[in-house]
Amino acid sequence: MKKYQEIETDTSETFKRMTGLSKDNFQDLGEKANTYIEEEKKRNPLKQRGLRKSKLSLEDGILLTLYYLRHYPTFINLADVFENRSSYCHKIYSRYARILAKVETLPNRKNLTLNPPDTLIIDVSEQPIERPVKGQKPYYSGQKKRHTVKVQILVSAIGEILSVDCAKGKQHDFSIFKESDVRIHPDSELLADSGYQGLNKFHKNSIIPLKKKKGIPHTDEAKAHNKALSKRRILIENINRLGKIFRCVKDVFRGKHKNYGLTWRLVAALVNLRCSSI
Repeated sequence: MKKYQEIETDTSETFKRMTGLSKDNFQDLGEKANTYIEEEKKRNPLKQRGLRKSKLSLEDGILLTLYYLRHYPTFINLADVFENRSSYCHKIYSRYARILAKVETLPNRKNLTLNPPDTLIIDVSEQPIERPVKGQKPYYSGQKKRHTVKVQILVSAIGEILSVDCAKGKQHDFSIFKESDVRIHPDSELLADSGYQGLNKFHKNSIIPLKKKKGIPHTDEAKAHNKALSKRRILIENINRLGKIFRCVKDVFRGKHKNYGLTWRLVAALVNLRCSSI
């Protein structure tokens, strides 16, 4: 594969399709990562002793990480693409994924109570995983009829991802909300789907769809209410689609389940970075 210096001359559209970010976003990410690494060297100079100099430059390390998140190849295929060993590619990805997760973060959750947004939208997305060797039952989703993991996303009215919480596939959407540490200001309006029945007991200023009772058709008022809510909630569906441009949170997740939260938080931060330049 071409190095960063070579693909930098590609068209903006080609670069974005390869990495998931624009050239400006990539450069901004590189500057933040470089600043963080230099600060770490000053903070912990002893850790730098005995370390081999990386074969890949900072830009190429970030490129490898974004390419993996965007296309989700196996590390054997990634090694072929970057003409290196699979173990080395895994080492580079693990290092830079954690660096990027520290330099490109989600907003502080305290802002949800200190500077409350007028409107918030919440939704849960589900992703298939490989069947676990042990402890399969907590991951089995009755809805999807397979083993999955879930992620709860909280989005502001301007399309910024504010919070990400992960759970096992069997857990109910509303249960994820109750067990998460998300604290929402009482004045903020919270829009949710039908999976959050009973949300009004925890947050009075919430709007959820009106469920149809068995044998009783929906009234015109109920249909109008649900349609208006769907139009307002379409924003989070679009944001979810942007997140799944990075196929590591769309295809069958092959990594360790304990790293799923880190992966989604990094992807969410990249989506916010991508949307900030639109």
